[in-house]
Amino acid sequence: MDDITIIMMTPNRVPKQWAAFHKEKLLEAVGNTPIITISSKPLDWGINLIQTEYGLINLYQQMLRGAKLATTTYVGIADDDTLYPSEHFQYRPPMDRFAYNFNRWHLFTWGEPFYFHKPRPGNGLLIASRELIVNALEKRFRINKPLSLDYMTELGSINGVIEYDGAGYISFSTHYPVVSFYHDFSMDRACRRHCKKPWPVRAFDIPKWGRAEELRKYFE
Repeated sequence: MDDITIIMMTPNRVPKQWAAFHKEKLLEAVGNTPIITISSKPLDWGINLIQTEYGLINLYQQMLRGAKLATTTYVGIADDDTLYPSEHFQYRPPMDRFAYNFNRWHLFTWGEPFYFHKPRPGNGLLIASRELIVNALEKRFRINKPLSLDYMTELGSINGVIEYDGAGYISFSTHYPVVSFYHDFSMDRACRRHCKKPWPVRAFDIPKWGRAEELRKYFE
């Protein structure tokens, strides 16, 4: 795929075994697609940029940094705790919409191992026009440079930011799901405290990724 660049951001806090497994599966999903990796420690794959800060504001700063470096028509964001089927990165939204894959299932690294379906926008599910992403983030930082909490939400996802982002979002669904982990290394305090609540639709086994108890072993 030569019309999209994948931006994979990581603070290098996930377990090494998982990082290696995640890299293998991401490269398998994207093939020869250009990748920009943004990390706290040097990585030997993709065009690697180093970040020295950590936090939610920095996430949007690095997203903008990566999107400005990309030269392709589209950009897809990849999280370091999320697994993707190849078809996820093959989706192309309209140029005037942010798109999020709603066939996303979550898995806790604690407690009983099960997946739960969580169809809502998430940064690691985003595919959109590079120009749309750059313009939206530049406007956010221009209007509210430190990015207050109201501005730290997924692009185009709520009415309060659509006027700044210049577009709303659409959802799409792939045949095989995306799987995201909730874990102790997250910026989300509810994850670190193990008090994150699952959504109601649950499964012990899902297509492509198999049983939750087996997949979770890679994150130990």
